[in-house]
Amino acid sequence: MRTFRVGNATVTSISVGDFNFRLKDTDDVPEIEWKGKYSDIFENKHPYPSLSFYVSLPHLSVLVDAGDFSKFASTDAEMIPSNYKPPPTLVEQLKEAGVSRGHINYVVITHAHYDHYAGVTMKAPDARNIPTFPGARHLIGKQDFNSHEMQEALRDPNSEESQTIGVLLRGGLLELVPEGRELSDEVEIIAAPGETPGHKIVKIASGKETLYCVGDLFHHAVEVENPKWMAKWDHHETNLVSRKRLIDAALKERAYIAAAHMPLGRLERQGSNVKFVEV
Repeated sequence: MRTFRVGNATVTSISVGDFNFRLKDTDDVPEIEWKGKYSDIFENKHPYPSLSFYVSLPHLSVLVDAGDFSKFASTDAEMIPSNYKPPPTLVEQLKEAGVSRGHINYVVITHAHYDHYAGVTMKAPDARNIPTFPGARHLIGKQDFNSHEMQEALRDPNSEESQTIGVLLRGGLLELVPEGRELSDEVEIIAAPGETPGHKIVKIASGKETLYCVGDLFHHAVEVENPKWMAKWDHHETNLVSRKRLIDAALKERAYIAAAHMPLGRLERQGSNVKFVEV
């Protein structure tokens, strides 16, 4: 865990485990464009953390994404380093930080990729799937929920989606967010489609400081420097618009950037380019 302040907000970055993959296997970038300067990043496997962000304000408690490494490790075993021992679970790390399961008001699911919502349910002693955060309102993009893939999966009681998103839906804990949504004067959900149709980011603006929790808007710093480089499954035109909007806002506000698979950083303009700088 790593904890830092953003104005009146206390933000805790929680890693539930690392993926290992080559960027050339995920990103739709011609080899001629990355060969040389970025060869190591694209050709070799590197660890990418799976991060959740806990935001605590005097009258509000928000969790951005909820991972469960044990669940998605079983579905994506080829991406797990050999002999890898993951950190404690999200719930265990929150407990270590003094946060109980019932303390959280909102869980924001940035988008409907399993590593971002696998931890919204847990097994009860009787083996039922129950909400991990029973007092929280769970927010997900309406477009992601209404997608054909999600709706088909929800009809299968044994699917990952049915045992997580479906449990929240049946328990009355799920809220669909079409575009943006204010959670308070200091916390706002903003539409940033492209990675998925309903992809969201979360803006924390408190005091004179700003943090954007950007989900999978970027997967690596090279995608900030080269905004047209992105995952094969992204809707390129839409994602590029969302990236440029975030880059412009983050530069203007000197904002922190917290991505789900990257270290904490800021953006800096260098000539006509923008660079991601770890902090």
